[in-house]
Amino acid sequence: MRCLGLVFALACLPLWLVSHPSAAEAGEGKDKGKGKDNDKVTVPDSAYVKVTLTKGERKFAHPGFRIAEQEEGVFEIDTGEQIHEVVVLIANIDEHAFHLHVDYLVDGTTKLSEDLVVEHGKQALLDKAGAALVINLDPLGKQDKSRKDEDQIDEPDADDPLSGI
Repeated sequence: MRCLGLVFALACLPLWLVSHPSAAEAGEGKDKGKGKDNDKVTVPDSAYVKVTLTKGERKFAHPGFRIAEQEEGVFEIDTGEQIHEVVVLIANIDEHAFHLHVDYLVDGTTKLSEDLVVEHGKQALLDKAGAALVINLDPLGKQDKSRKDEDQIDEPDADDPLSGI
């Protein structure tokens, strides 16, 4: 009889796992214990990062992507004249702020290297040599799928991937 109960429990385990996502899948962060009001303080473990470069009157926005703690993201912006790279490392995340290291390069030459502390819900602004960088960090952000991407790969019309050959 015990074996039958064990078999039933093991058979139900995949159903329970599917219906209960992990903390990472649910978008939850690290648990840092109790806060002021005895509530659990949840610290994000990543942020959706977007970068906007303003050069003179022109603005160039990178659509962004998610960067985890201890991970580095490289944002490349081609202005037509130069290649600008913004390298963002999220060194640490605490309950109040993101601790970042940002490198700004133009055509491979480092123009700025700075450590920043950015409060949750705020954005970082860096201004150097006629170029301004705005770095937006959103712990709850997701990719903006509403924009049109000219470089998107066309999918085949039929279910057979070899039908267009």
